[in-house]
Amino acid sequence: MKRLLGILLAAALLAGCGGRLRLLPQGGQESASSAAPEAAEAPERALAVWDEGGALSEALALYAEAQGVRVEQAADAASAALAVSAAQPGADTALDLAQQGELMQGMAGALTGGQEGCHGLPLAGAAYGYLASAASLTALLGAQFDPADLQKATAAEWRDFTSALEGWLNAPAEAAVTLNGREYSLPAERPAALAALEAVFAVADEDRFAGPVLAPVLGACYKTAGEAAAGGRTDAQLTGALNSLWTLLTDEAASLAGAGENGAAPGRVGARAAFAGGKVLFYRAGASEAAAAGLRAEDTVVVPLKFTFDGTDLHGGFSLEELLGQPVVKSGGWVYIPAAADESQRAEACAFLLWLYASEAGRQLTGGETPEGLPDLSAALSAETLEAIDAAGDELAGLSQFTAAGRRAFTSAVLEALP
Repeated sequence: MKRLLGILLAAALLAGCGGRLRLLPQGGQESASSAAPEAAEAPERALAVWDEGGALSEALALYAEAQGVRVEQAADAASAALAVSAAQPGADTALDLAQQGELMQGMAGALTGGQEGCHGLPLAGAAYGYLASAASLTALLGAQFDPADLQKATAAEWRDFTSALEGWLNAPAEAAVTLNGREYSLPAERPAALAALEAVFAVADEDRFAGPVLAPVLGACYKTAGEAAAGGRTDAQLTGALNSLWTLLTDEAASLAGAGENGAAPGRVGARAAFAGGKVLFYRAGASEAAAAGLRAEDTVVVPLKFTFDGTDLHGGFSLEELLGQPVVKSGGWVYIPAAADESQRAEACAFLLWLYASEAGRQLTGGETPEGLPDLSAALSAETLEAIDAAGDELAGLSQFTAAGRRAFTSAVLEALP
């Protein structure tokens, strides 16, 4: 497959994007008539993209710089030349890539095993948890800080640390904290590198209550997304894990950046901006969003979500070590060319897809191996179930105090929504 993809990439680069992409004859050259006149000025290349979750943000930035293409953010999927969706698109939504010229036909066949019809290509999964800047954490905890201590910290250590950090933000003073059994100290004065720090957490409103944050709760009772979608566990079996979800969400709410009226979190753009601007230490998101938030992959620390589960919460799912010690692996989604894309933009979209899946740089970004971690068990839940859980979360966000009654109301609403 590597040789085939290499041939496709070389052909794409030779053919360029002026007009229809086509596979060049092996050992041949383009005829003189197909080459653009030397005096003619090449038109500016542009690619309109709908990628609300930012799964392709790093790849698009690199592609734009390397290929001289201007990337535009489309208003919606229908007006884009290229789009990303959580679910695999169908023939009514996306063009058949195998029908977009010989180059795309060859690559789609290589990636899908030659199956008939290819309306989208899968993106590699991304680790989902709390993203943090290694430089910011070092500024806070000292040169001896080891990211592994934060990643392996227990839920109790994590809660003590974030609570101490919340107090430190209001009144900096030296304070001892323990992470993974190792002693650290918050500084007596705020370091210059953390001058903008205002809150502990940033979470986009779209991500706050549904999706991967639900996966560990389901993982206490189920092993696969299909099992979670089928249901079968009693309310009593699910309640303990849901109580831990309540604890995680309310701990975040205690120091949440940009929380507006009724506790509403900012949108994804606002949450990313808070993280990129150094206003928060932890941003709950997929690791693929680090670049969109202005952080290089090598400087990103991914901390697993910290739940207060114990052995009584386990009913046929993953072990405590699996639930507590690794990030959730969120599906990267699917990239496709919308059915409404015009002819001129299809060629540009195909050129990007060829680069993404055939070039070494593209494959390292989104075509590599899926990271290890807990699978996103919410992926197979129905849209109605996820919407109902999100609505229960909105009720939680609107509370002025997090009481036992509020917790019971939240867990009851989620239990009613789950299969």
